[in-house]
Amino acid sequence: MYPVEYRSFCGEAKIAVYGISCITERTSMSNSTDRVSLKLNVFDGTIEIDASSADFQIAVDKAKELAVATQFGSRQRTPIPPEAPVPPDQLEPQPAPPAPAEPSSKGAAAALAGQRKTKTARTPGGSSGRPGRIGSFEPVNLGLSEAQERSLRDFIKEKAPVEQVHQVAVAMMKGEELLQRQGFEYNEIYTLMHLGGIKPLPKAIDVVLGKLVGENWVVRDGKSFSLKFVGRDFVTENLPPQKAG
Repeated sequence: MYPVEYRSFCGEAKIAVYGISCITERTSMSNSTDRVSLKLNVFDGTIEIDASSADFQIAVDKAKELAVATQFGSRQRTPIPPEAPVPPDQLEPQPAPPAPAEPSSKGAAAALAGQRKTKTARTPGGSSGRPGRIGSFEPVNLGLSEAQERSLRDFIKEKAPVEQVHQVAVAMMKGEELLQRQGFEYNEIYTLMHLGGIKPLPKAIDVVLGKLVGENWVVRDGKSFSLKFVGRDFVTENLPPQKAG
């Protein structure tokens, strides 16, 4: 029902229309004293007629005109049809997302230059310069005499180790004998192998020592590595390698 109230006095007739907005006209006056009242509820709207008997028919006719002119009650009963779904074959195709832009020739050249720079930044031997790699190796002065260096070379030549784990074990075993101590750091082991004539040196001696630790040939104490009995026994009993046949 609309928030509107309209009242029209048609002579002695009173017409009240609630719930709509409308326009009416005045009718002629009547001197009748008999009154007739009528109240109609049409689709939640209300029409009230209060008129004398002589003017009642005029009031009714006027009420009909008002009801027709304003489509009384029809606005509140007109359903809103639901929106019909669109068939799939009538749907408009969605535009495809734009393809990613290809890098320009300058961008590709810059990326390639960055890759080359990364490769050339590596230290000799293809390994990084962190401790335990050949790129960080600097010979250490172990204080060996010429005779001791010659004894180291002779021992390594006698044992003829081929595998890197065996080369490290042989160098450490002779180094303990010559220096009268246990425990060597990366560069000290590299130096013993270098002085003993082992070529090429391992590119990653930290990896080799990790294998020896895993096999219980070597024990690690901080930055220092010491040869254990299992490692010494292998060097003594199994090197040089026995030739087949």
